[in-house]
Amino acid sequence: MELDQLKEMWGKVDSSTQTSEQELQAMLQKKSKSPIAKMKRNLTIEMWVVVVLYLWIIIDYIISFKGLILMIPLLFFLIGVGFIVYYIRKRKLLHQMECVTCEVKSNLQQQLQILEKYIRFYLLAGTALVPITIILMCTVLFFYAPEVQQVRAKQSVPYGYFLLAIVIISVILTVPVYFLNKWYVRKLYGQHAEKLKQIVNEMNEEE
Repeated sequence: MELDQLKEMWGKVDSSTQTSEQELQAMLQKKSKSPIAKMKRNLTIEMWVVVVLYLWIIIDYIISFKGLILMIPLLFFLIGVGFIVYYIRKRKLLHQMECVTCEVKSNLQQQLQILEKYIRFYLLAGTALVPITIILMCTVLFFYAPEVQQVRAKQSVPYGYFLLAIVIISVILTVPVYFLNKWYVRKLYGQHAEKLKQIVNEMNEEE
């Protein structure tokens, strides 16, 4: 009698787990509504915006300044390439997470951890980019821009004041950018990753 009850209970648990797996697979197949599909769509839009924006900035700078101080457009080019590499790797991960023929739950748990690391990196890198860009651009302009050189020749500007000004400007701009970037990253990716994680956690509770 007890053996029959155990078999019946095990059958219910197995059936519930299988149903949850099937529901998750069905959700992943809804390309336009699943959290993964939304993140992929946001990622694609963001990637094209970065490509167009950075190309426009680089071309406009080279034309406007007639090729002077090429270190600045080179800096923007390297930043743009870094973003594109990040987008490609992240899109590849999201594509793998849509695999409905794989071991869905176990794969998603592992891939979700990787995705969360990508999102955290994106937040920190996007925020750190502000002071890094300010410092590099101000340094290049201070030492190489002809207009700045003329001003420096007429009146001596101590390096200490220059460094202090950069630090103050960087801090003032970085703090609000961090909170703005935090909202932006959560809007595009964080909230969808949280929803997917909640679904996987609910599946674990049902087992």
